[in-house]
Amino acid sequence: MNVEASHHIDCSDIGPDGYYDYYYAYTLWRFSDGGWRVLVVRGYDDETAATLEAWENLDGTRHPVGALDLLHPLVRQAMEHLRGQGRSVQRLSRHGIVPATPIRGWARACVLGLGYWLGLLAEAVRSPPGPSAPEG
Repeated sequence: MNVEASHHIDCSDIGPDGYYDYYYAYTLWRFSDGGWRVLVVRGYDDETAATLEAWENLDGTRHPVGALDLLHPLVRQAMEHLRGQGRSVQRLSRHGIVPATPIRGWARACVLGLGYWLGLLAEAVRSPPGPSAPEG
């Protein structure tokens, strides 16, 4: 696993009162394993939690980290790395920030089965309907 960490500060200009209107200091981690996508994680300096934000593809597009992704080996290694640094781990979902707790037991089996069938359905929808007609 390759880990890149960079520190960033996003802030307003200093106002006439000598204070910032906003000031966010955070670390971005990028975890990769040589595959076609990178796991992007953000942790603010004044919080102990790190948030699994997105999968970033080689073309720069991003996709959310889903509940099933918590079972992915790279995500598990990243979570272990972050916890080793004293961070708790959470996930950015379409419902907001949720705990990054992998599902267990029968719920895991049901979700994995559902994920498999939804993945097949998504592939069927994305793939072209058939060979194109010859031009003539």
